[in-house]
Amino acid sequence: MKKVIAVLVLILSFTSVSYSQEINELDFLTSGKWFVESVQIGEEIQEFYQNNSWMIFHADGKYQVVMGNNKKNGLWKFDEEHKVIKLEEEESTVTGLKIEILNETKLLFSATDGDMAYSMKLKK
Repeated sequence: MKKVIAVLVLILSFTSVSYSQEINELDFLTSGKWFVESVQIGEEIQEFYQNNSWMIFHADGKYQVVMGNNKKNGLWKFDEEHKVIKLEEEESTVTGLKIEILNETKLLFSATDGDMAYSMKLKK
């Protein structure tokens, strides 16, 4: 009986840790403005030194993107199982933003647009 209780406690602790990590990922995403550090398209990398390019993922499912003078608003969803941010855009062929790194200070995602692959590194 003691072994059963120990195993049950162990399973519950893993479940609660896993659940809290999922909550934290969504909390990190929606924690405010993410400043773009760099964008890599194929082999070409563009660095961003000024804080005039950024993204915000709002908890209500809306997002804002500013890249220099270009601004865009839209809707987004987070696919927790695949760790993908899906932007709802009619004209885009981007398959989704696959999260490679996400914590309280860093966000790195990759995506494909047709046969072109790119990645974006952001910071708080």
